[in-house]
Order: sequence, then structure tokens, then C-alpha cells
Amino acid sequence: MSADLELAYSRNRIWNPSENRYDSVKLRSYNGCLAAPTIVVSPGDELRIDLHNDLPSEPDADCSKPINTPSCFNRQNLHLHGMHVSPEGHADNVMHSILPDGGTWNYQYAIPDTHPAGTFWYHAHQHGATSIGVASGEEGALIVRGQRRYADRARNGGVADIDTVLHDRYGNPVTDRIMLFEQIPYGCFSDADHKTLLQDSNTGVWTCPANAEGGVENFRSQFISSRTDADGTQRDAWSLSQRYTLVNGQTQPVLEAHTGDVERWRMIAGGVHDTLNVQIVQARSGNGKTRNLNIPAYARNSGNAMTCDGAVVGQYEIAEDGLTRRDISRKGINYLYPGQRSDVLVSFRKPGLYCVIDQGGSTLNTVVPYKSRPQGKSPSIIAVVSVKAESWGRETSSDEDTRIRQLFLEGSEGLPMFVRARLARFDLTDFAFFPPGGVPGSDLSSLTVTHSPTAYFAALTMPLADGASLPPGQPMPDTSINGMIGLVQNTLVSVDGVTALPFSMDPTHIYKVRLGDVDEWRIGTRTMGTGTTAGQHVFHIHVNPVEIMDIVDTSTGESIFTDDHTCKLKYRLKDADGTENSSYSPEFCDQYHVFRDSLFVKPGFETVVRTQYADFPGDAMLHCHILDHEDQGMMTYVSVRKAEDDMDAMSDASMSGTM
Repeated sequence: MSADLELAYSRNRIWNPSENRYDSVKLRSYNGCLAAPTIVVSPGDELRIDLHNDLPSEPDADCSKPINTPSCFNRQNLHLHGMHVSPEGHADNVMHSILPDGGTWNYQYAIPDTHPAGTFWYHAHQHGATSIGVASGEEGALIVRGQRRYADRARNGGVADIDTVLHDRYGNPVTDRIMLFEQIPYGCFSDADHKTLLQDSNTGVWTCPANAEGGVENFRSQFISSRTDADGTQRDAWSLSQRYTLVNGQTQPVLEAHTGDVERWRMIAGGVHDTLNVQIVQARSGNGKTRNLNIPAYARNSGNAMTCDGAVVGQYEIAEDGLTRRDISRKGINYLYPGQRSDVLVSFRKPGLYCVIDQGGSTLNTVVPYKSRPQGKSPSIIAVVSVKAESWGRETSSDEDTRIRQLFLEGSEGLPMFVRARLARFDLTDFAFFPPGGVPGSDLSSLTVTHSPTAYFAALTMPLADGASLPPGQPMPDTSINGMIGLVQNTLVSVDGVTALPFSMDPTHIYKVRLGDVDEWRIGTRTMGTGTTAGQHVFHIHVNPVEIMDIVDTSTGESIFTDDHTCKLKYRLKDADGTENSSYSPEFCDQYHVFRDSLFVKPGFETVVRTQYADFPGDAMLHCHILDHEDQGMMTYVSVRKAEDDMDAMSDASMSGTM
């Protein structure tokens, strides 16, 4: 499989429902599109991607800045997010930079035969330019197709793909709907150097005259700026932009579906900084209390007003971050944090209009801290689904559980009865992900732990507070750009007695392991001295996924899970009056022993995970997937060495390029 990606400035148009018009934009993009092409591969394939950087060179004043200062936006590289492939050489090596004005790099990825089938994605990953790149649309879906049948698992290393049972009795596969959610914070500027963002002088809301061309060019203004209103309310940049979440480059598209059908939705949270609380609801006639949930005229079947606040449609999650779960999790709201993916089965019982919405809620379950959005998250429409009655009379009276169960029974005809029985009760054990070298149904619980590192996130606020100091090796950043220096604390790595460090290329700052090691990480967020804040973050690691062993409430030191692995009541139920307290954490409640590569981190909780470095030596990045945090230093890497290597000797194989 091969693909060509041309990185260049491209002109496009984005529909703006607030202004009822298309906004013109000039963005860095792949192949001239707002969303890059979908790449489809199979386990065992060799994927070749030729990336050509035709962006212009930048003025010396803009490039380069001190490390962990966002800059050099026209230098770039590529990351296959969630893929279990080598991080060295011409593979998933984000240490290599492709220079502008014609730079080229030929990526070659050897996908293992045992690689899980699932939903992954690819995106820009140049340190200092990741957030600008992804927020411009330098991202696309990457699908690993699964054709390994249960009957053939013995010759496929025990792997059986859930894809092989997602079809009806006639062999017709379910509709496969790829949904790359993008959040492009384009703005207009009063000057050619993109120094002054156009904003309403009274509200701070971003403005673009009808003939202007928007772009993503100013890191501080478009990612980390905020405004405090007269009443004390502080609003973050995404809120002030009043931009919309796109689906595959489109604003509020109308999707077509049929009653009785089951669809597989592959949802990818490709935004930079904001949580998506995805909910599917039936539309009803009339105007709603929230203007943002009124269906636009072009999507309605009639001239009558309609709003998105009807009955909730269930989302039957079969995979997280591309990895098939052991059991289905039925969700009313699907919390998606930057970098995460969710594969869900959806079925509509009745014809009519339905809405895919980013549901409102408090900031307790989002990556935007309370101080930046104390009023909570406002709901908005992501897409509209027009559901038509199936002309050939498929039964639609069945409830959602029955329809999903019927799909599994039809798709598993001919399989052993015990497999079919498990599927009928939504037990996916026979098709679930298991670690390399394991057997179906196994996990990392029984393995001996080699090390117990930590990954605590914090931000050192810029400019420095009185009494605060920069960590060892960190030069003073450009404080006209940086709002912080991101810190990752690993208590097993100390430099001059300091364990909270920003990203560095110095090998003394990194954590080293050997192939075969099993780590049990403790992941959280905390303050780390004068001038630091904790806040919400998203832990992401390259190459090797992690298994969530437990989530601990730090106020009690106890697990949030009961002995039968369900969530304790106080973490999954609101207070009696409907309010959400600091314990309310529904986003955690179905995460027991789930494998994934990206997980939400918030104050008051620590997540215990295990990972195994079974193969692929090289440098695997570990960072916050709030990408403006990453660009400001909230990143490190794990150097995985072969057993015979000297742990103090660092290979230069993956350090090539011009970081």
C-alpha cells in the first residue's frame, strides 16, 4: 500500500452556520483538502507514504526559537497515531524533520501480521508545530481492515477480528462510517504578519469580514489566549472563536441512514484542545431552549423548526483507540478526548431526523479547566442524520439491544455455540485485543512488573512567578508565545535532583527500558512547586498501548471500582438535585482493564496502567495530547533498548533530522 501526501498552503471554504455563509481559509493541508485522504491497510502490509513539504521557508525571526517554544510551523513530519510499528528510521520516527521548500521523506512502515484491526489516524507531529499542523487539517483516518476469521485463529496467532462477524445473514457488511472530528480555529488578521487577530471589541469573539481569508498562524492568539468578561467569566480561545467541529472537513453535514440497519461509526477525536461529549438524539418539532441545537434549514425535511433534544440513541462501543474491547459498553454520552477513537454500533428504530451533538456539561469532565470555562460547555450540533424507512420492510420494532444482538447472531452463524452465546450477551472476548505474545482473552495482569515509573503532568506558568525557576536544561522560552512550560514528572529520572522535566533531546533526561520489560505506570496531574498548576491533560504514548489496571481517587486512596469491576455509585451518579460534584466521573466508569493509547487525566484521580515493550526498539514518545501543551514541552520519551545494548549508550538511528 502506498500514498503520496503533498503538504502545502491550500485555499478552501468552511461553512459558518453563525454567519450563514462560507468562510474562505488558507491553511496548511495535505493534498489540498480540509481532511487528508483515508488510508486503508491490512495486517502484514508494508505501508509507504511519500511526504513532500512544499510549504515556504520562514523568516529567520520566526524560526527557530528556544526548545519548547512553538515555532518553525512549516517544518513537519508524520505520526501514525496508535499504530504498533517501529519508531525508528523511516518508520514512525517523529524525531526527523522534513524541511520546507521541497523537502521529502519516504516513510516505510512494516505492519505486523498480528497487528490489531481497528481505527487509527495519522497527523503532523513536529515538536513546536504539532498543534498548528493538526489544527490546520494535517490529519487523516487510517483504517486497519480485519479479515481474520475465528475459524482461522490458530494460524493467525490466536487473532480473530470483530469485523468478520459484523454482517447480516446474507454476508452484507454493516455500513462503515468514518468520522474524523476536526476543530480548525481559523481566524482573520489585520496585518500580513498575523500579529493582530480580529475580534469584536465588546465580546472578544473572533470576526472575519466577508471578503477576508482566515488562517491558523498565531499560536498564542489562536490556542492559549483567553478573555475575562466584565462579570468575571473567563473564556478560552476555542470558545471565543465560535468555530464548529467538522466531520471529514464538513460543517454539520447531513448523513443518510435507514431504519433497522446497524452502522459502525468510527469516531476520531482529531481536535487539538477540546473534549467532545458525543450524543445522538432524535429531533423534534419546535425551537429548543438552546439556539445551538436548532437544526439548520437546509437539513430539515420541511419548513418547520426542529430542535435536537429528543430521545437518546444508544452507542454500543466495541473498540477504544482501535482496540476491540472485551465487552460492549453502551453509552448515552461518549466522552472523546483529543487523540482518542471510539468504534460504536448504532441503529435507528424510527424514520426522521436525528442529531449528533457535542453535549453540554460541566468542565469537570473536559480538558478545558474550570477557570477558562466556568459556565460549562455549551452544546452544539456536529451532524444531522436523515433516517429513511427501509423500503423492503426490515423489522424496526425491536429495541436497540435486540437489534445489535440479532446482528451478532446473524454474523456468527457457523461458529461454535459458546462463541455465539458470548456475543449474544455482548461479550467480545473471542475477538478482543490481547498483548503481543499472549493468548486470546489474556492481558498484562499476571506478568511480573519490571519498573514502576510515573507520568505526572503540570504546567510551569509563563512569565515565571516570584520564586519559580526553570528546570535544568530549559532555556527561557519566548514569553510572547509561550503561556507555560509543560512538565512531565517521572520519579525514576532525575536531573540535578529534579524529576519534573520538559521535553529535551539530552539523553540524561529520558527514561530507558529493555525489550521484554513490563512497566506499571502511575499517571496523574499535580502541582510541582512554585508557579506550577495541575489541570486536565490527555496521556498518550506511541508504539505500545497501555492497559488500565485501576483508577484511584486520590482523596481516599481507594479504587473507583467495586469488586465486580463496576463503578462505585458516587462516580457514576449525579447528586440528587442533578448537579455534578467533583467525584462525578462517568468517563472513567467503563475503563477497567481497557487497552488504549490515550487517556484522560484530571485532578483528584490517578490511573494505574501496565505496558509491555515486547518488540520494536527505539524511542517512543510520551506526551500530553492537548497538542498546545505538547508543543510547550509536556513531552518526553521512553528509549527502548535491545537486551544486549548498553543502557547508557544511545543509538543515533532515530535521532536523525533537524529538530
